Amino acid sequence: MSAIKINSFKAWFKIRIVRRLALWLILSLALSFIFFPDFWVNLPAMLSPKWVLGQHHASPWGVLVLCLIFLWLKRKELWQGMSYGRSLAFIPVGLGLIAGAVLTPSSQDYLVFQVLLASLGLFVSIFGRGAKIPSILLAVYGFAISFPLVVQRFAEGAYSRTAIAPLMGVMTALGYPLQNEGQCVSFASFGGEPISVAVTIGCAGPATMGVFIALFTLMALDMPLPPKKGVWLFIFGAVGTWFQSFIRLVILILVGYYLGKDALWTAHFWTIYILFPLWYLLFVYMYFRQVKRPPEVKGNQEPEYALAMEN
Repeated sequence: MSAIKINSFKAWFKIRIVRRLALWLILSLALSFIFFPDFWVNLPAMLSPKWVLGQHHASPWGVLVLCLIFLWLKRKELWQGMSYGRSLAFIPVGLGLIAGAVLTPSSQDYLVFQVLLASLGLFVSIFGRGAKIPSILLAVYGFAISFPLVVQRFAEGAYSRTAIAPLMGVMTALGYPLQNEGQCVSFASFGGEPISVAVTIGCAGPATMGVFIALFTLMALDMPLPPKKGVWLFIFGAVGTWFQSFIRLVILILVGYYLGKDALWTAHFWTIYILFPLWYLLFVYMYFRQVKRPPEVKGNQEPEYALAMEN
């Protein structure tokens, strides 16, 4: 084939992929309007600062944004996967994902995930193997939002005790007059104000742990480590994530003791958005020091268009 014919074929093939993408987008929007109208009704509220910050739903949106950034960074691999021909074997898989999204009982915690799952089902049906990267990213996002809810459902008391027991031990050893009954920690402030706080599952940090595991997965996919290093670094990161949650509780108690209840709740609101990013920046630095990137392959790597022809 002449160079002109090859370039014409590539241009035609790219147009065909773009048309499929447009079809996928139209069908995804239609599917969401038909089966998930609550998503569009609640979307403005779910994106509002009051909901994201006030209700501590920043972590799911944060993980989703990072997944989208990862998808953009892997756009060449995504495009190459979409360039291969479709297989009828993927259609039942895609329909199964759509059915799972539609038939799952509606919940505001999973509403975004359900819409994305239905869209992924359409993507699988249309692009087949090209849905590999989006499928992995949706699994990462799904884990990040599910982990704290699963812990709350099945291990709330036990997980809370992992924070309350060391908190009581450290603070009483330092001479602070704390009392504990169940999940409730009580003390009198320096000015004599009685303060009682419930150290719930949210205070113990499963949300940040879920975010850490999700972010670690994304980093491991992009910059793999040798298995032994990866395991030890993951353990270090998980322990560090728990420790920053513990440090946050210590700070809250100290703020409440010296500055009063109002200052404690102000600190409760903001400390999570300061401590975890600082800790994760440190962890990212340590991760990068362990990564040895392979040398870049020079030259253009074009998709194998001949393999993309449908049978």
